[in-house]
Amino acid sequence: MARVLERAGFVVRLADSAEQAVAALRADAADLVITDVIMPRQNGVELVKTLKAEFPGTAVIAISGGGNFWPEGYKPEAITTSAYLAAASSAGADGVISKPFEIAELLAVVRAVLAKRPPAP
Repeated sequence: MARVLERAGFVVRLADSAEQAVAALRADAADLVITDVIMPRQNGVELVKTLKAEFPGTAVIAISGGGNFWPEGYKPEAITTSAYLAAASSAGADGVISKPFEIAELLAVVRAVLAKRPPAP
C-alpha cells in the first residue's frame, strides 16, 4: 500500500502498532490514517476512536479481511469482515475497505475521503 500511495503522489509514514501511530501523529500531524481493524494489543476500532477524539481533523480509513469471507474454512462463531468494518464506521472511520482490494479501489477511497475534508485555514 505504501508504494502504491507514494507512486500516486502521497507522502507516506508507517507505524507498526496503534501506539506508534498515535505517537507519530502527536509528533507530526497527518491528513489521513489507514488502519487495519485486526491488530495486536489495540484493535483498529479502538484506534479509530482514539484518533477521532485526539485528532479530529485527521481522516481515517479502516481496512479488514478478517472473519468469514469465503465458504472454505467457515466458522459460524467468527465475526464477519463486514461486521468489523461496520464497527469501524460506527467508531468514526471516514471510509472502509474490505481486503483483498484492488489498487484502483484503494486510491478511489483515499481520494474520496481526502476530498471531503474541510480546507485548511
